[in-house]
Amino acid sequence: MIPAVGVIGFGNMGEAMALGLTRKNLCEQVGVFETHPATKAKAQKQRRLTVYETVEALVEASTIVVIAIKPQDIPALVNRLRPHTAGKAFISLAAGLGTAYFQKELGVDQVVRFMPNLAAKVGKALVGVSPGFECGPVFAEQAMGIAAAIGRAVLLPEKLMAAITGLSGSGIAFVFHFVHALAMGGVREGFPYPQALEHALDTLDGAVALLRETGDHPISFESKVCSPSGTTIEGVKALEKGGFTDAVLEAVSAAARRAHELEH
Repeated sequence: MIPAVGVIGFGNMGEAMALGLTRKNLCEQVGVFETHPATKAKAQKQRRLTVYETVEALVEASTIVVIAIKPQDIPALVNRLRPHTAGKAFISLAAGLGTAYFQKELGVDQVVRFMPNLAAKVGKALVGVSPGFECGPVFAEQAMGIAAAIGRAVLLPEKLMAAITGLSGSGIAFVFHFVHALAMGGVREGFPYPQALEHALDTLDGAVALLRETGDHPISFESKVCSPSGTTIEGVKALEKGGFTDAVLEAVSAAARRAHELEH
């Protein structure tokens, strides 16, 4: 068991990480540092979390430190952390900042980068995990365990972090967009939105379950649903007339390109 993990930031991802660690009992102590008063108060209500008054105190008390704040706030943070990093290992959830950045700015070797998505809030995120070049095998294994506290961890080379951002980190928003559009189609045909949304979610759940449990290719199921001169093929034709496949491909690539542009 890991002695102590400290989480800097208690926003969406920081909260998911801290609570996931306590729920899975992966470490002896989970600490949190948060500057926003309301968010800090929210953390203080969690009896199994230790909330620190300064970030320096959190780092001193932690074996592994998780950085879960906005990328634009990180330069100021690393200036505060630099005198306290000896012997510490770091995990970054910050988009656009590579492991080499933290190794250089914090003067440490043990750095791992995570790319989760919003499903971390319910423990269902896909988490891309990329250990830095100098990261040892012990910490890399610990990091995979920590990532599993918020979902399914997948080990990736750092060159694919932009790709996992486009496919999953940003891609979850594309799924939300599709589910809403599907529900709105139901509204157009006569359902109230809440009922249409529930039916859309059930449809999505069923599709995912079929794919996971059978291992069949998505197109094989699509072809089974499309009967000759039937309803589904007309709907698929409408999707492609609207550029559905190309739009989804471009959405993933556009998000990945932007992730590359933000890299430091």
